[in-house]
Amino acid sequence: MNSMKDYYKILQVDPEASLEVMNGAYRSLVKQCHPDQFHTSRKSVMNEKMREINEAYQVLSNPTSRAEFDRRHRPGRAQSRVSPSQAPQSLRTQLKSILLWTTLSYVALTFLIKPLLSSPFVKFLLGLALIAFFVHIYRKQKYPKA
Repeated sequence: MNSMKDYYKILQVDPEASLEVMNGAYRSLVKQCHPDQFHTSRKSVMNEKMREINEAYQVLSNPTSRAEFDRRHRPGRAQSRVSPSQAPQSLRTQLKSILLWTTLSYVALTFLIKPLLSSPFVKFLLGLALIAFFVHIYRKQKYPKA
């Protein structure tokens, strides 16, 4: 690993960026810089650029190697990020949240929404709301904020 390279600058992401943001930035850079999109005169330059992008992504997308990179190249930043040993607690918290929301959704569906669904008009409005929700989710995945 070259000590002079700043992988965050190569991927054009903030050092505090989440893995999702980093994945989006990586995909975007691959689309922009892939050597197959360039003529032979620029192909060798873009091959080198893609090698750097892939190297940066390989290091920063792995929590362990990212923490090591931060420790060596960005003193003070590595401590602020969640270490890999703390990840299971975060996962446990997320699972509890999912279980709570699933239970609350079931109760709401069974006792509140199900009686309302006897009306065709309410069914129609609910269908429109679901379509709008899925369109929103699709757009968010297609165009993530950098």
